[in-house]
Amino acid sequence: MARRTLIAAAASLAAVLAVTGCSSGAGNDGEGDAESGDLRVWLMQDSVSDDAVAWLEDEFAAQNPGSTLTVEMQPWDDIVSRLQTSLASKSETPDIVEIGNTKTATFANVGALADISDLYDEVGGDDLIPSFVDQATLDGKTYAYPLYAGTSVVFYRTDLLEKAGIAAPETLDDLVAAAATVQQANPDGVEGFKGIYFPVVDVHGLEGWLFSHGANYAEEKDGAWVSGLDTPEAKSALEQMQTLWQNSALGALDAKETAGNPWVPYNNGEVAMFSYRVFAQDSISEDLAGVTGVMALPPVEAGGESHQFLGGSNVGIAANSSKQELAKKAMKLILSEDFMSQLAEDSGWVPGNTQYASAIPDGIVDAELQQQIADTSALTPAAPNWAIVEGNNIPVDLYSAIAKGEDIDDVVTRIGAKIEETLNAD
Repeated sequence: MARRTLIAAAASLAAVLAVTGCSSGAGNDGEGDAESGDLRVWLMQDSVSDDAVAWLEDEFAAQNPGSTLTVEMQPWDDIVSRLQTSLASKSETPDIVEIGNTKTATFANVGALADISDLYDEVGGDDLIPSFVDQATLDGKTYAYPLYAGTSVVFYRTDLLEKAGIAAPETLDDLVAAAATVQQANPDGVEGFKGIYFPVVDVHGLEGWLFSHGANYAEEKDGAWVSGLDTPEAKSALEQMQTLWQNSALGALDAKETAGNPWVPYNNGEVAMFSYRVFAQDSISEDLAGVTGVMALPPVEAGGESHQFLGGSNVGIAANSSKQELAKKAMKLILSEDFMSQLAEDSGWVPGNTQYASAIPDGIVDAELQQQIADTSALTPAAPNWAIVEGNNIPVDLYSAIAKGEDIDDVVTRIGAKIEETLNAD
């Protein structure tokens, strides 16, 4: 479903919730207080293993005699419409729902989720993925907590960098220089060899460059959203990316289908580096696994922190649930050490409480690195209309223009105006 539809669905949901008594942006402050009952929990397919689900259902029943918890797995297709219909109905709503991290603000803003700020310390506090908590917090109230995240890393050929006399990059400038140097050296003599695979459609991967410079697409000031692109920080990030695209990158304008398999040119020896989600480690060829290094996107300054986008999900309580207190007990189990560790071990996701990330199985990318990336992550603006910005491909337009060599000042002015217009629309 197009992201534009999310806003249309949320607007319709807000109208229904207003009629049923949940005011927009307020959520339920505990009106439903049934002490026992049957909880329905919506989780998404492939988010959580069967073993983790079984533990959650059994443990909840054991801790709450006379009550049950049933996990209902939902396909991602058309989930927005199903959430819209179900969350608006007091008789049909699930009690707990998994929602994509960047969609949480939209559903919270229209009153579909309950305020669960009081659970913060009990479910992990400062060990919860900070960027996810921030995304789910509106006007000082928190409406969801992180369930899991998928990190991105930079994969690179250690043998090629060594042959080219290059150390592993410690800063973004180092990364730009390393791509150019290894390309010029072309140690294996591959025709058309490039330093890095760097497609513009991998928007979330590119956002780490903006975030690491301390920039974002927009920020809220005095009740209005203002573009964050026409700033020295954002322009520095875009200048670095433009240098890569002009001099050392393969696949700048590749289609999404091609860009979704970045290990293909890497395995073919066409590039020395690529950045992608951790699961790409499973597709690196056996011949290259032993000469593949990984790192977080480097920071701006050596020894500093980088800030990468994380995909993933939050979990919250439906405002229309009649079993608010019972649902809070289930939330504590979902974010407990047992469930979080099982989730990490079975799926490889970074758990919402990162102190349990050590349960992530060993691979080319280790658990400690993934935990570090999650703890310092950042997300796109928590604006109700952000989904429209993405649905209209405005970020892709931004990076495409930069990749094509357009003037950065002109691009940030034009794209920034589109972002402001979209985010501030009624």
